[in-house]
Amino acid sequence: MAVLLVLTACSDNDGGEKNGQLPTIAFPVASARYRMELGSELEIVPRCENVDGQTTYEWSMGGKVIGTSASYTFVAETLGEYYITLKVTNAYGTTEDELKITVIEVDKLEENETDEGLFTPNDSVFAWKFPWTAINIPQGRTLKVKAYMIENDLDGTYTWTLDGAIVENPYTRKEKGEVAYVLDSNQLSQGAHTLVLIMKNDTCEVSQTFDICVCPAEGTHRRAKTSNSQSLVNKVYEYMPAPGHQVNGYTIVGDLIRDGASMQEVCDTVMSHWKKMWSVSMGAQGGYVVAGFDHSVENSGDYDLAIKGNPFSYQSEPGIIWVSQDVNGDGLPNDPWYELAGSEYGTDNETMEYAITYYKPKSPRSHTAWKDCFGQTGIVPYMSLWNTHAYYWQDWVGGTEHTYFGTRLKDTHTYENGYTMEPPFAWGYVDNQGSDYFKNDAFDALNAMGYYKISNAKMWDGKDAHLQYIDFVKIQTAQTGYSPNLGDISTEVYGIWDCHIAK
Repeated sequence: MAVLLVLTACSDNDGGEKNGQLPTIAFPVASARYRMELGSELEIVPRCENVDGQTTYEWSMGGKVIGTSASYTFVAETLGEYYITLKVTNAYGTTEDELKITVIEVDKLEENETDEGLFTPNDSVFAWKFPWTAINIPQGRTLKVKAYMIENDLDGTYTWTLDGAIVENPYTRKEKGEVAYVLDSNQLSQGAHTLVLIMKNDTCEVSQTFDICVCPAEGTHRRAKTSNSQSLVNKVYEYMPAPGHQVNGYTIVGDLIRDGASMQEVCDTVMSHWKKMWSVSMGAQGGYVVAGFDHSVENSGDYDLAIKGNPFSYQSEPGIIWVSQDVNGDGLPNDPWYELAGSEYGTDNETMEYAITYYKPKSPRSHTAWKDCFGQTGIVPYMSLWNTHAYYWQDWVGGTEHTYFGTRLKDTHTYENGYTMEPPFAWGYVDNQGSDYFKNDAFDALNAMGYYKISNAKMWDGKDAHLQYIDFVKIQTAQTGYSPNLGDISTEVYGIWDCHIAK
């Protein structure tokens, strides 16, 4: 009878008690799947954090408790599928996760499995993710196209083709740590082109097609400011908050978003809030909102954008700012985004090209699990104190999982003796009490807010973008942390203005 040992042990962690965080459970994938041979044993030893000697463990199957230790041994006595739930409880609450075990006969093992019945993540199905597959790029610029969160490629090889011809590029080599291609519009004619990425291994061949449009050079679709132009953005195009307790069902500010609301409804709600200077939450890490102006906002070399948050001396919840130009002239934010560099840009406190996937809880009033592009896992805690809605998963997002792409800032919060401190970064972020968050009487004599420069826009390679103007703004929560009294770190926004027009 084969005995399998999977993962690493739950370890005592005094830091969890000190920081006041809920326990976390780490399986190799967010919904762990195991496949094993009939008659074998599987010892499951998950990796848990924020646990100590008082932490309790409960393993259950079919509603029946089957174990109370930090690990559990499953014996494959009968063919079939089995779902096991692990609950880990510390002084601050309970976290649970579910795993699936499939018991099969030895002669029905997949070719890539051994007769020892090894663990195979995600049923060995190849997967990858992309932030976009339709790309508009202005003549004169470059853009990096990259595959994120690649799983189970089984040492596959990758090939890029552009308009049917195989292309060579140093970023195409997986041994450099990524699968990417740098698109150079200077080498292409204006109009439509087709880029394809192909992954091939011993068992399958998978491809992803990117529709490329090389657009006229910057400035072609610039919209001049008129006497009727307004300072506040005039349209919200997309509201995609990550799971968080201040989104649906949060009753402290403004009107509620009804269950079953469409994207258009929620965008209208955001715009309504901002006209009243009410806050809107971006939810946890990666959650974002996209809005646009009725004119192009010029790069003055000084402060160009004003964005109000609600930071305090003890609590900043920084959000990354992205800006974009309408390079194809269709009036939609479907063009390249440029990050406005803040004080942490290019430092160890920032992780660029970051991706995080959230998984809808299987039961109501449960924490929301996440896994990022580095295999790290965690949760957005369910906090009935703030929001009693059954799920912190937005109806208009849909599905059972969603991936957000962007930039991550290091989590800097602390929790001690019932108090949370979330210190600000020096400058450059929304909802962050840095040096650029102040009262500007020339623009708004009543409210302090953050002021930001288009001249800080960066290309994908870290070089200055030198944008002449922008049309669209995206604001995105930049940290993953949470505290037991304040919940998830979530950037809040009260409005976005062109500060060259009187408010």
